[in-house]
Amino acid sequence: MSEVYRDEVPAHLRTTAQLRSSGRRPVDPGKAAAWLERVFDGDVWRTALHDVTATTPLPSSPPRAPEPARATTSPAREESATWARDVLADRDAVVLDTELTDFTGRVIEIAVVATDGATLLTSLVDPEGAQINPYAQRAHGITAQMLTGAPTLEQLWPKLDHVLRGKRVIAWNAPFDLTRLRAEHRHLFGDADLPDWLTGPWLCAMRKHAAWVGDRNTKGGGFRNHRLEGGHRAEGDCLAALAWIKRMADTAPGTEAHAGTGAHAGTGAHAVAGAHPGAVTTGAPEPDLATIRELWPQVLGKVREHSRSLEAMLGKAEPAVVAGRVLTIRHPSAVVGRRVAQSQNLGLVNAALTALLGLPWTTRVAPHDPGA
Repeated sequence: MSEVYRDEVPAHLRTTAQLRSSGRRPVDPGKAAAWLERVFDGDVWRTALHDVTATTPLPSSPPRAPEPARATTSPAREESATWARDVLADRDAVVLDTELTDFTGRVIEIAVVATDGATLLTSLVDPEGAQINPYAQRAHGITAQMLTGAPTLEQLWPKLDHVLRGKRVIAWNAPFDLTRLRAEHRHLFGDADLPDWLTGPWLCAMRKHAAWVGDRNTKGGGFRNHRLEGGHRAEGDCLAALAWIKRMADTAPGTEAHAGTGAHAGTGAHAVAGAHPGAVTTGAPEPDLATIRELWPQVLGKVREHSRSLEAMLGKAEPAVVAGRVLTIRHPSAVVGRRVAQSQNLGLVNAALTALLGLPWTTRVAPHDPGA
């Protein structure tokens, strides 16, 4: 059998998803050069690793907007929409997300957001010497230097417990975040009783969203899960999950679509999470290029909260095309454009757009054109 890695993976090996994010695919997808082994909730999972030298570019295709809501209804879609409407009306419901050193590693960032979009807690977390897996770091962009001076989870726990006690916790992939925080509780407090918010089960927004979209999983049955596209930072992912919950709620039976007098009017359910007063709401038309260009300075301001270097790189970039909720930006420098196009950087731009506009966005960088 090929080599199996559990922690550090050589730089020349990538998963299929990592290859796709860089615009490539394996020459022979059925032949793995090695395997990445991970343990999740007691089960052992192995993911194929491919040698980057045995890959080929992905076929070029035009940017595709996220699939719009289907006009037809189904019992599963209606049930998910009703669920979303109900949790938005529950003042004890909150959205939580974590970022980790590794798939089964220590928590290095955590955020909790109320259903009205207010951030209740957001903090980097000192993992007490645990090393950050390079692949995890590529996804969320959190470095060991950024964690200098951050509180440990033990120091943060009283505040976390205060924010979550008595709450209904929602997460995009709820079993995963719940499992990791239970592991942190064991690490900190041994066999002590779990607080009420850790006894579970948590509400899984990812599963409800999958049923709402309705794409069938051809391999395992049921509905296909979708990536969140919130930037792989805890607060941004909370806001992106909340934005999807609001969009799902707008399609609930009895809700007046695209109207400010609908079922949630006046309750904050249509308010844009973290948005400025002139932000586009879920009941408004999709933003066009002129709107994005007008908001661009505010997008840069949001990016600056997480990365001043990315804000500087985006200084000469300009929004070029808007198709659905896919933004294509152009940069006059080919070198800087390639750096902006890295997944962790585009993730921060996606999170900024989501926070300002209230719905998930995807950002791409146009190929360099010296004559543009």
